[in-house]
Amino acid sequence: MKRLLALAMAVIMTVSLTACGGGKEEQAADDKGGSAPASTASGDSAAKDAGSGGKVELNLLRLGDLTKAEPIFAPIVEQFEKENPDVTVKFDAMAWTEATTKLKLLGAQGELPDVTFINIINGWDLASEGYLADLSDRVKNDPVLSKDIPQSVIDVATTSDGKMYWVPAATGAFSLWYNKDLFKQAGLDPEKPPQTMEEMISYAKTITEKTGVPGLGFGVKAMEDYANVIESFYASYTGVDIWDDANKCFTFENDENNRKLFADALEQVRAIVNDYGIIQPSPEEYNPFGLRPLFRDGQIAMYLDGGWAVKEFLDELDKGEDSKFMTSLFPAGPAGSHPIMGCDGWSIPAECKNPDEAWKLVQCLMSSDNQTRHATMWGLMPILESEKDKEEFADPYWGPLVKQLETVSARPKDKQVAMIEQAIADGAQAAALEKMTPDEAIDFMIQTVASNYSE
Repeated sequence: MKRLLALAMAVIMTVSLTACGGGKEEQAADDKGGSAPASTASGDSAAKDAGSGGKVELNLLRLGDLTKAEPIFAPIVEQFEKENPDVTVKFDAMAWTEATTKLKLLGAQGELPDVTFINIINGWDLASEGYLADLSDRVKNDPVLSKDIPQSVIDVATTSDGKMYWVPAATGAFSLWYNKDLFKQAGLDPEKPPQTMEEMISYAKTITEKTGVPGLGFGVKAMEDYANVIESFYASYTGVDIWDDANKCFTFENDENNRKLFADALEQVRAIVNDYGIIQPSPEEYNPFGLRPLFRDGQIAMYLDGGWAVKEFLDELDKGEDSKFMTSLFPAGPAGSHPIMGCDGWSIPAECKNPDEAWKLVQCLMSSDNQTRHATMWGLMPILESEKDKEEFADPYWGPLVKQLETVSARPKDKQVAMIEQAIADGAQAAALEKMTPDEAIDFMIQTVASNYSE
């Protein structure tokens, strides 16, 4: 259905992409800033290429598999070069496993590619070292991007002192996925999914009792994505992000009310795992994403995941109204529905020799049609306001996933985000498995981060 349409559009776009950046007038009003894969992503990244008649040469890097990335970006680069005949672009990709060490090394050498796709784990580290340019003014002064990127997304990508080191291009927030068939078997209305955490638990109890299928899938394996679920619980209980990037500490450290609410959230997680009899066996063996096969096969009725899961369930989702899968907002806590949002995107190095040309390339990548191409072919959320009404995202399951972006919270904006989130995952797992009380788990998180944090 929509997937076939998206693939058809991708073929059309490969032959003839729309103009990069939304048109010449829009580009002129703004700050000014592969046709073939590059053999390297470093070295004289913005130098004039004497062999190409004095053209500016830019290097563009996407993290991920080159065989997946090149078909997406090669036509975009080709169109950009046609519209900017004084610029050539070399495109390459870098495996995620290489990025953490290699990007920092390139930054130290002043050789980061002119436009580099980065994720949160690498981004805050590179920014703290001064390797990335602050793009906040360029975004604010861009008549298209400043209106097309939702403010909630801009907030998640901006530091407390107003700096944005990458333009969000790949985002997604946790939401609730549920099986409509199991809802019906349990006598529940699949058009009225649970809205709160209490309702989610109540629905799960009913489904488990009526069908014999665990009503809720829940994994507590101490990994990054479990930390993200706990951060989502925290924000939905307190209404604030879990990390204070200005003071480099948890927002529950010096706020007794936030601490109490966090203890309540951890107690709720403990009860879900131990008291209600509503989840699958061995929760410690599953990270949240590891529950996808159980959900796909009808072995759990609900679980928490994001737009990233769409590509995993396309065969079923493509059935349209007959699909047994549907999405809903992350269940609300006392402060509402506020799951954390992952936010990766396009950066420009602080030492870029041709930042205006690099910014033009970012504008091209972020144009509505090119961003949609990126999203549909890679498996990403529609991030821009101009994408939300497109046919590619018209299926009902997209609605809650897109709406969720309006009330998202941020992961820690800190160079040691990986360490901070591991402390959250370890402490929260211990609380869920009743190896620590909620208060002991909170103290563990504070002490672990304090002992490992270094400026």
